Amino acid sequence: MTGWRAALRIASREARRSAGRSALVVALIAVPVAALSFAATVHDSTTLTPDEDAARRMGAAEALVSWPYRGPVIQEPTRDFAIPTTGAEGQEPSEERLRALLPGSGLVPVDRGGVNIRTTAGVGRAGVRMLDLTNPLTQGMITVLEGRAATSATEITLSRRAMDRTGTAVGGTLTTEDGRTFTVVGVIEEPDRLDNTTVVALPGTFEQSDRSWLVTTPLPWAKVKELNKFGIAALSRTVLKNLPPASERYQELRGSSELTADVLVLVAGLAVLEMSLLAGSALAVGARRRKRDLALVAAVGGSPAHVRRIVLADGVVMGTLAALAGLALGVLAAVASRPLVEWLLAERFGAQRFFPSALAALALLAIVTGVLAALVPAWISSRQDVVTALAGRRGITRSRRRWLVLGLALVVAGIAVGVFSAVQMQIVGILIALILTEAGLVLCTPSLLGLLARGGRRLPVALRIALRDASRNRTAAAPAISAVMAAVIGAVAVSVMLTSQSQQEAGQLAGTMGDVTVYRLDDLTKSSTAAIPPSIATALRNTMPVAETHELKLLSCDGGPCFAHIRPPADRECPYALDVLHRDPTEAEQQSALTDPRCAGVGRTHRYFGTYTTANGFLVVATPEAAKALLHLTPDDVPAAQAALREGKIVVNDPGLLSDDQLLLATGTQATTTKTKGFATPQRHPAPLAVMTEETARSLGYDVSTFTMYATTTRMPTEAEQEALTAAL
Repeated sequence: MTGWRAALRIASREARRSAGRSALVVALIAVPVAALSFAATVHDSTTLTPDEDAARRMGAAEALVSWPYRGPVIQEPTRDFAIPTTGAEGQEPSEERLRALLPGSGLVPVDRGGVNIRTTAGVGRAGVRMLDLTNPLTQGMITVLEGRAATSATEITLSRRAMDRTGTAVGGTLTTEDGRTFTVVGVIEEPDRLDNTTVVALPGTFEQSDRSWLVTTPLPWAKVKELNKFGIAALSRTVLKNLPPASERYQELRGSSELTADVLVLVAGLAVLEMSLLAGSALAVGARRRKRDLALVAAVGGSPAHVRRIVLADGVVMGTLAALAGLALGVLAAVASRPLVEWLLAERFGAQRFFPSALAALALLAIVTGVLAALVPAWISSRQDVVTALAGRRGITRSRRRWLVLGLALVVAGIAVGVFSAVQMQIVGILIALILTEAGLVLCTPSLLGLLARGGRRLPVALRIALRDASRNRTAAAPAISAVMAAVIGAVAVSVMLTSQSQQEAGQLAGTMGDVTVYRLDDLTKSSTAAIPPSIATALRNTMPVAETHELKLLSCDGGPCFAHIRPPADRECPYALDVLHRDPTEAEQQSALTDPRCAGVGRTHRYFGTYTTANGFLVVATPEAAKALLHLTPDDVPAAQAALREGKIVVNDPGLLSDDQLLLATGTQATTTKTKGFATPQRHPAPLAVMTEETARSLGYDVSTFTMYATTTRMPTEAEQEALTAAL
């Protein structure tokens, strides 16, 4: 302990003497610590306690219940969303029956819905919350910022977003699309939805709403599960405070998408590695400049352990200073920027909290990082030749071969683990691969420096001198170069992941972001032969940045949709697909599908024209002129596709669906197939789409029904343009 006290005193004195270099080391560690402290403080402030969560979702009540189904349902303890388990039909939901199931409990209706309102640009959609804000049970669900709560069916309150879109103010009026007029008596906000366009009124003011009830009696988890048997979903304050163990929850809902502890540990490890490399180069420079002083310690009888302790004490002092500076900066920034953070997150903090355990861990992390940064300079300084150091000469600068071999082995191992983990979609494995690769490159860097220095004879004088100096001072140069490499590797990895995710999401769309579709208001599950009037296309062109407009239709079977799509040829079809099994695959079948190349991408859902989501693909009826827009064809591919449509062929955007110029047209829930002539575009699109003409459909014995007016755009439409279109329609 006495040795450490002296070493720390020496380190403190050296930090004051070399204030500039010390400030650099402290900053290199403190900045990441400040960022993590900021994130920890914001996370703790936005993570609601059970009481805060309950207040936003059920006010001062004990539970929020809804009755969406007549048969048994399952639900998660923290959500009021229910999933039906059978098609059984029970009793008709009603408030009277709910009172019978909850004897002695008060019920306060709370409704949700939507309404079209007149805005400054036209007509827009607004969410509707219908509840009595003067009732003490609703306290905490919605905050009245200005004015007062509505007390009659002709009064409403609006969110700030709704105020901006409608151009009204407290005391003004709001008009709905159907001509109803309401007096605006207040400004409100939903604590967890600050950017919503919301209208708040009394229950019953608007129709077509989803009704829930605030309940005044506590509901334990056993009572919630009992209510689930009747088709009732319940969010209970008691359950939120005391979550049931996994054994008492519904086993069908066991999955979780939360980050696991091992992922967080690996991310923290990457952060420590990066900070250690950055700070290590600066500490190495300091150790080299103090080489003579450290040699004097050894000359007067100091052991290598004493020398190591002196250099490691530098890391302890720098890490401690960085911890104090980083924590103070991060916490102060989180407190000062609270309004901005709330605006960016579109939700209020539950309370201003500081996550003490996380901040303590970050302080320890900063100190450990300082020690790790000083580890290599301490080891090298303790092994230096005393006579050489006192004489001012340089020591041996060759790199040992075993470190190069170990580094290359780690790089190879990291690449292998990364490839395997990427195929298996294992996040933990990908992070481990990143750590192994970075550690391997760190070990290889000194050897790479020596190799570059020997091969730099043909470079200009300035570059030769720089390479020679870096090679001679590998202790300082290697960590700096490794830190840059680590940062580049991390940035590339994040970029690849984000790009892949973006491309995957784009591939799930049968169209382009910004495309517009207009549907009729009646039931989409019923066929309609009424043509979409030309005025719809005119309205689209007048209000939107439209490039093309096309009317799309669907095949009709027995007065309803055919669910038409194209099945792969029998020898290419996944044996575990829904079309083959007519049921969901078992876990064993899913594992087998992962190794079957025919099953690649099978089961991935795609969204078509903003409404239909399916994993089987989609078929539309359109004119040949729509082929380019629907199938994303290049100008060279358009003539062939249009000619195929005019010849009575079905055109698909996946060549793998075509066999001997034949396609399998599947219809109905059982995917009954019919062979027909086909044509495939050269490029495969992730979202399978097929196009046929109305004449081809009728020649195959199918009727057609109205579907949508589809428009491609030159850019993403603005909110004002969307409202103008709604008003025009």
